[in-house]
Amino acid sequence: MINIQVCARCATRWQNQGQPMQWCPKCHGVLLHPFTPGSNSQRSFRWIARPPKSASRARSVAAPAQDSPTPRYTQIPRWGLQDRLPEPSTHRDWSTAAVNNAPVFAVWTAIAYIVAAIAEGFRYGILLRNRTHLIDPATLAFSDFAVVTAGAVALLLTVATAVCCVFWLVRMRRRTFAAEGKTDPRSLGSIIAGCAVPGINLVMPAVFLLELVRRDPRALLLIRLWWASWVLGAILLIVNWGWRFRSSLQAMADGVVLAGVTSLLAAVTAILTAMVIRRLEHRTWRGRAEQPTRWVPAPPGVQPPVKTRTAHAADSAGDQEPSAHSVQRNDTTELEDTPAAREDATSVREPA
Repeated sequence: MINIQVCARCATRWQNQGQPMQWCPKCHGVLLHPFTPGSNSQRSFRWIARPPKSASRARSVAAPAQDSPTPRYTQIPRWGLQDRLPEPSTHRDWSTAAVNNAPVFAVWTAIAYIVAAIAEGFRYGILLRNRTHLIDPATLAFSDFAVVTAGAVALLLTVATAVCCVFWLVRMRRRTFAAEGKTDPRSLGSIIAGCAVPGINLVMPAVFLLELVRRDPRALLLIRLWWASWVLGAILLIVNWGWRFRSSLQAMADGVVLAGVTSLLAAVTAILTAMVIRRLEHRTWRGRAEQPTRWVPAPPGVQPPVKTRTAHAADSAGDQEPSAHSVQRNDTTELEDTPAAREDATSVREPA
């Protein structure tokens, strides 16, 4: 018996006498169920007829909304009068805290190094006293405790100050370049490496600071002084470390003096660090914003203001004193005859 299979893809009719085929030899499509010609073939699909959507279906038209009456309230509505403030965040930004406390840590570091220098001076005084007198062991123990404690505290504060200053430098560079519409050309990794790698950190921190200064001669002077003290302090630290290998008594005494000088220079460097930070932030020592002063040129004929007497002073003087007008006129005449007054009258300082 000959059966026929139709391809569902290309509609090709294939004759089949054996087992039904599954794939079309021509297009590799799926062959439908075989059927015998002249008989009612069994379709593998069926037609489903659905009536079309009537175009004349009546569309529901929404009725026009009628004007509602004006709302009236028996009391003041409270649904719009509650100002809900956002809850304060419990997450603390450590980087911002480090930036804000950088000058504070620098000042405390300077104090710690000053105390360390005083402890070294006290130890040197004990050495001088020990040449002719015996020293109480309690005094020696107190001296050793003061030197070790002050040095350890100063070292810890130095590390904390260095970390805070690196955070401050990164934040200050981003803020300065953003104010000019630019991005910081140096990456975070390069700034940290320039401040942390020994040897490189003697040069790169000053370079990072000088890139922030534009037209501020005082800031340039402070940065150069800080740079000089920073490099000199590193040199003294290396000399102090090498000096400890000398075992003579005089060398040990000189090492105490060298340690005291190194501590004093470290204190100066810490103070200059705080001054540089405050100067670049345009703030005072207490962290307040600086009030700029404006100088206005004045022609030679302008006279400086003359202080007038208060009403209480005028009443106590009585009739024997001349009037305020005559006093002001005499003072003005006297100032006109003074060369220094004429020189001071060339410029008038006015607060901004």
